[in-house]
Formats: sequence, structure tokens, C-alpha cells
Amino acid sequence: MVRPRKSVERLKPYHPPREGRGGKLRLDFNENTVGCPANVVRALRRMLSPELLSSYPEYEDAKKAIAKYFGVSTEELLLTNGTDDAIKMICDTFVDPGDHLVVPAPTFPVYEFFHTVAGGRTTQVRYDENFQLSAKRLLAAVNKRTRWMAIANPNNPTGTMLSQADLRALLKGAPDTLIVVDEAYQDFSGETVLPWIRKYKNLVVTRTFSKAFGLAALRLGCILTNSEIAEPMRRAQNPFAVNSLALASAMEAIQHADYAARYAEEVCANRAELCRYLDSIGIPYVPSRSNFVLTRVGSKAPEIARRLREQKILVRDWSYDPHLKGYLRFTIGSTAQMRRLLRGLAKFRDMLESQNGAHTWRNFVTYSSSGWFA
Repeated sequence: MVRPRKSVERLKPYHPPREGRGGKLRLDFNENTVGCPANVVRALRRMLSPELLSSYPEYEDAKKAIAKYFGVSTEELLLTNGTDDAIKMICDTFVDPGDHLVVPAPTFPVYEFFHTVAGGRTTQVRYDENFQLSAKRLLAAVNKRTRWMAIANPNNPTGTMLSQADLRALLKGAPDTLIVVDEAYQDFSGETVLPWIRKYKNLVVTRTFSKAFGLAALRLGCILTNSEIAEPMRRAQNPFAVNSLALASAMEAIQHADYAARYAEEVCANRAELCRYLDSIGIPYVPSRSNFVLTRVGSKAPEIARRLREQKILVRDWSYDPHLKGYLRFTIGSTAQMRRLLRGLAKFRDMLESQNGAHTWRNFVTYSSSGWFA
């Protein structure tokens, strides 16, 4: 038998979205829950000709348009097959066997996944009991074998952010370590360090069109960094990593960036309303700057998630993480979608009463009859 690399044998399986999600309320994987602009669909239809589909992608026009949208030069931009591909490219370019990665925990598991495939070792720095994490603690985990550090900002699944002061401290405190700031959810936080890429030579920013723009199926991401870091990654990149349909869709989507901005604004308003509701019924949650909220509903979390699925409402159960047992993560969608979620949760009052007390559900009756979910 031909055996795989030892680093692959050590891999823990990654759990992607479950199959059979069509036709359900998708509040489990932080996607755009209402869809992309209609103009993007029309642009895709124009691409569906035999000649275009039989041709390899051409990138220059898309690079220029997307670089202009982000306010960078084409030398500071790499297009990738989603953010996952961006992470793999970083590992392909910079990680040797035995190199170390520093990440918060919990966070997006794909950082550790591709780093492990490359033969690296990962140091996890856990959030405290209040889901707080400082630059000082992250820097304490850096050693001479630390090749890179991945910071999702906002972080998934917590929705929390490192402050810009903490990010500066990381960039200055570990000048020989690549600091990757994943801004997949930047449209919902309103904060970015993208203008810093020319100031800090060890900074890489990643973005995606999968979230606010609603193009998750097409898999388009971006690496944004200074030209000195970008150049070796460009040499290591698959020359046809991004398909023509993704390019056409992104070029059309940025012409309608106001659509993504309006969607993000609605999500942020609904996020605030959901948190007010959670306060009113006594369910703990992590204050979020993203398009989701992580909540602690108690030991019945897996059963609640399963029974919501039976109602065609999908939420993410994080109980497989020993530090997040009893937590569900709810993606925030439109007002109508959030009303549907709350109607679904209301059917499990007995389960939640065992965690939070009957009094909170009397509060729910008052809140739901007069507030946002009426």
C-alpha cells in the first residue's frame, strides 16, 4: 500500500456544510441568506456560450477592476478560488515541515488544516471565559519557528474582533512572522486594516465575495498584500485557479456594491435586534461584529439544532468542540428570516426553561408580541 505523507495521516477531518440544504432556511454557514444581485445572474447567463465556456479564463480586466475596487495595485492583488485557496497558497509558499502557526481558538479550522497538510505544527491560543484575547497572549506563543499567524477579524465562530491597537502590536511585535488578517466578514464590522499593507511588510489581508456579495458557490477570494510578499505567492499559484464565471460575477457585483452594503446594513440591524431578544429571555451570547451570533443554549443544543432542521431551519451546533458544548451559532439574515427562526425556537420553550428559567419565557411572550418579531 502506498501511504500518504505523515502530515496527512495526522489530519483531523474537516466538516463542510451538510448536503441537502436546498429549500431550507440556511442559518448555519454564514452565507448571504437572500442571494446575489439579479444583475450578477444576468451576467452569468451571458457567459453561458459554448465559445466562452470552452476558453481558459483571462484575468487582466478582472484584476484591474477588482484592484481598483479595493484601492490597491494589481501587483498587490492575487485572485484565489475562495479564501480557502488563499490560505493554501500562503502555506504552499511559506511553510516548511516543522514550521509553526499561531491561531486563536476557536477559529476558522481551515488555517490549521492546510498548515498541517504542509507539515507544520499549530499553537492554539484560547479565548478566556469572556471570549477575550489580547495581542500580548498571542505574541507569547510566537517562537523562532513561527512562520505565520492567522487572525480572522471578525473571528468565526465568536464574532469578536482584535482591536486595531492589538493588530499593530502583533505586526510590530513579530516582524519576522507573516500576520494574515482574514477580513471575510469586514462588510459587517466596518473595520479594516487593508490600508496598512504598504506600511507593514509582514501583513497579508484576505477578502472574499462569498459573504455580503452572495457568491459563495462561485468561490472567489483575494489576497491583498505588498508586492514583495505577493510576488513569490504569484510564482507558486495555479495559473488558472479562478474560473471565468467567478470573474464575470465579481466584476458585475462590484458595479452594484450598494447592494452588498444595504444587505450588510440590514444584517447588522437584525443582529442588534436578535441580541436584544436574547437579553430579554436570558440566553447568554457573545457580542458579535459579524453576520452571526454565538449563543449558549445549554446541554440540549444538539437536539434543538436537530429539531430546527426538521422545521427546515439550519443552525450550526458547536458542541463537537469541547470548549463550546451547549453553543449554537445563528447566521443573521433578513427580518422575515429572523422572525421564522424565533417562531421555531419558541417551540422548544421547555428545553430552554431548563437552562434559563420559566420567567424568561414570560419575557419572550411580551417581547415577541410587541417588538421586532411581532
